[in-house]
Amino acid sequence: MDRLLQRAAMGREFDDCGQRRQSQPVMRQSCLEGRIRLWLAALVGVWIVGCGPLGGCGSGNVAAGESARPEQGHPMLVEGPSDPAPEDDAKVSPAPVMASESPPAVEAVRAHDAALSVLGEDMSLGTYYEKSSEVSPSPSGLDALPGSEGGSGRGKSAQVLDGTTLGRFVPLEGAEYLGDFYSALRRLRAGKKDDGKVRILLYGASHTAADIYPTYLRAYLGERFGDGGPGYVSLVQTNRWYRLLAWTVTSSKHWLVEHAQRKGSREDGFFGLLGASTTSKRKSAKSRLKPRISGPEGDHKTTYEVYFLAQPGGGGLSLIIDGEPQDLVSTKAGTSGPGYASYTVAGGPHEVEISPDGSGEVRLFGMTVEYDRPGIVVDTLGINGTRASNNLRWDQPTWADNIRRRAPDLYVLAYGTNEATDAGQPIAAYKRSLGKVLDRFRAAAPEASCVLLGPGDFPKKLSNSSYGPRERLTEVVAAQSEVAAAKGCAFWDALAFMGGEGSMDLWAKATPQMGRGDHIHLTRRGYVRLGMAFTDALMQGFDRSAATQHAAK
Repeated sequence: MDRLLQRAAMGREFDDCGQRRQSQPVMRQSCLEGRIRLWLAALVGVWIVGCGPLGGCGSGNVAAGESARPEQGHPMLVEGPSDPAPEDDAKVSPAPVMASESPPAVEAVRAHDAALSVLGEDMSLGTYYEKSSEVSPSPSGLDALPGSEGGSGRGKSAQVLDGTTLGRFVPLEGAEYLGDFYSALRRLRAGKKDDGKVRILLYGASHTAADIYPTYLRAYLGERFGDGGPGYVSLVQTNRWYRLLAWTVTSSKHWLVEHAQRKGSREDGFFGLLGASTTSKRKSAKSRLKPRISGPEGDHKTTYEVYFLAQPGGGGLSLIIDGEPQDLVSTKAGTSGPGYASYTVAGGPHEVEISPDGSGEVRLFGMTVEYDRPGIVVDTLGINGTRASNNLRWDQPTWADNIRRRAPDLYVLAYGTNEATDAGQPIAAYKRSLGKVLDRFRAAAPEASCVLLGPGDFPKKLSNSSYGPRERLTEVVAAQSEVAAAKGCAFWDALAFMGGEGSMDLWAKATPQMGRGDHIHLTRRGYVRLGMAFTDALMQGFDRSAATQHAAK
């Protein structure tokens, strides 16, 4: 345990080939040299993926214009003492991707560009950095690190950390546990996947609910293996911040939102796939879902499947797709349990409107959206403020039936930030609870691979308004690593990705800003960087295998 805590506290250091290295916190290491050595050693144009085409260990500049304004309800930055400005380092330009290189390499670069395009980012292959670089402060001084006088003419201007250099590549621990997921990808590509889909369930709290790193993963894999549809969406806003990048959800009053983390919610555990239900009896309750994406080119159909609680006295649900009324969804049943209603419509995705018919309570678990063509489907299943242990309060038969309905090939649990505040819970109790949650997932989806995505840096605000380490955070990271290995899951260390303890302060003060002022959440660009690094780590084993096969041929 002491060894695990020390590893978590220091931040794991790896080079682009997954080997341990020594470096200072948040200083970038170039992955280009490692790639060149691999190319030469192989004597073929094989890209053995380490950091991926651009993963967390190197990227170009991000487009300007990203708002640094925190989300509603999150405090603004309280600035602490400035960190020493790093020294400038030369930039190393990567070799261009050539036609003779391996298909996985070319494919990965194209998928990277496609994912960034979906997210509205203009980040090309660009430049790799040896370590974090500086940019000069703006004339107004607003971009200067705290403690400087900015451009006011009083004192010396501080240098500003270039936010596009933050984040490092960290390989998965236990990547050998992803064999079933990689096999599913190969069968999908070969046209041998029975249902024509590889589904990934992303569970987590607010980092996941923001739907930025899930969108990167969805777009990246969709470019490589086909777009199977946008996946899960709640039919009703679960909070005022609820949003998915693929959908705008607008709900009226008279909807009751319940989940295990919310006070006053029913104890029956009927929360379904997401872990949250939305309920109403009133005909005046409305909700509208408007797609923000276009469907695949060519003729296709879209299937909408509504998940709900079938129950005694259940009412009817009116569903309108692109202005066309569909058959009424009846949620009435002799006993309480999972219910489903499917609708397939040409084209799509479409605008969807729902409302109860007023005949009884309608309790909804959400809707899945898929195209009638092979591809990747990623479900974003995040609830702000939640913990992994909340799953233990979900009705197992109902939730497990929803999971089996989705038939996932991979599930990811991205929790730990909120658990880092639970100082009164012994870490041994936390590990037992997390183990039980993984046991429930394994029982519901025995053939799926699993990954625990650990928490990033989450410092504690001190009395002098600066930030210091949160002791329990490293304990949570070490516990997740240990439990993941014990339960046959991979683990990805987001704390190490950010640079270890203390890194969030740099992310929040960097230009462009990569961490929000609350020192908990990332900005849009920060989550894009996280998505890049996690996706590269997730696909490293798959691409190495594919590159080896290509070299053998």
